[in-house]
Amino acid sequence: MRRLLLLLLVVAIGVGADFAAARLFESRVTTALERRYQLGDRPIVQVRDFPFLPHLLTGRLSTVDLAASDARAGGITLARVEVHLRGVHVPRTVLFGGHGRVRVDRAEGQVELSQAQINRLLADRLQGGSVAIESSGVRLRVTTEILGRRVDAVVAGRLGVHDGRLALTPDSVEVNGVPDPVLEASLLPRFRFDVPLPPLPADIKVDRVDTEPDLVVLTDSAAALEVAA
Repeated sequence: MRRLLLLLLVVAIGVGADFAAARLFESRVTTALERRYQLGDRPIVQVRDFPFLPHLLTGRLSTVDLAASDARAGGITLARVEVHLRGVHVPRTVLFGGHGRVRVDRAEGQVELSQAQINRLLADRLQGGSVAIESSGVRLRVTTEILGRRVDAVVAGRLGVHDGRLALTPDSVEVNGVPDPVLEASLLPRFRFDVPLPPLPADIKVDRVDTEPDLVVLTDSAAALEVAA
């Protein structure tokens, strides 16, 4: 029984030291990311490797997850940022409390933008109109001119991304609440445009755009990353 209690005590001490080391590493990574990016509220960083110390001593972690709210990017606020770091290489200088560059083989990211921030991003192209985000796409409410007459129009369309630019592709137009196929030919090209996305945290390069009610989700499938620690 005494040997069993001793063994349990050793295991408990080992697990406690492992946990403490993981939390210390997470804190250092959090500070480094805060220093490099405007991440608003202090981000949550979590190491997925357990036990942690054996992985850290090899200088390689399989997965580190990051989540932050209200981050800033190019004058707009990101409702939420999630980044999953795969294959994290930690130099020995960092292991022993010094500084160095943590290299990541692949960083998968996702950014959420509220409807209000999408309106801010597109403001120069909406000409006083507004955009509503729906699960099926977007709807623009604008006032435009047709044959010298000002009319209210609703443009339904889809958001996409191309070469780092958020693109709007219009699909249909209603004028004064009535679909008008004849007017669509002249109105649709007016509302086909794109705008540059600001640099995003963790160097996220967007390759997919999804819409939910009042929310746009920008996703990055894979990118390499280096962070000074």
